[in-house]
Amino acid sequence: MIRPFVTVLASCVILSALSACALGGPVSTYPEYRPAPGQGQYVRPQYLYTQPTPRVPNVDACQSRLYAGLVGQHEGAIFIAGLPGRKRIIKPAQTEGFGYGAGDPLYSQTPYVEVREFLPGQTLYAPSISNLRDRLNLGPEIGDRLTLELDDEGYVQLIDCR
Repeated sequence: MIRPFVTVLASCVILSALSACALGGPVSTYPEYRPAPGQGQYVRPQYLYTQPTPRVPNVDACQSRLYAGLVGQHEGAIFIAGLPGRKRIIKPAQTEGFGYGAGDPLYSQTPYVEVREFLPGQTLYAPSISNLRDRLNLGPEIGDRLTLELDDEGYVQLIDCR
């Protein structure tokens, strides 16, 4: 008599266990945990992301990086003839009086630049050897020519090889 009771009890336990598995697990009185967006998830640090390989800079044939300290200096404080190699200075030119762009509201900035080119060993007797050219006609790009670009007041803004 006990044997059929144990069999029925064992089958009830097995059926209840199987039905609990089929329903999705134990029933809890607590609400299901739902994390806020971004909470509880791994955030990869920025330094682990791949970075593009920096481009190897071109050869600095005119050693313009050597003269980077001249940025912000006035052209009168620079001994141009003492700088080695070919040199060029680009500065916005001022048109005096009449002509193209003088007092015309359409031309707020003068369309001319003053370009001075110096050759090695050139003796300078005057502060300017200049000509007026259009901004598009500054001459060819030369990789070993030191170019100093000035602002209106004559302070160095950019030093480059061109």
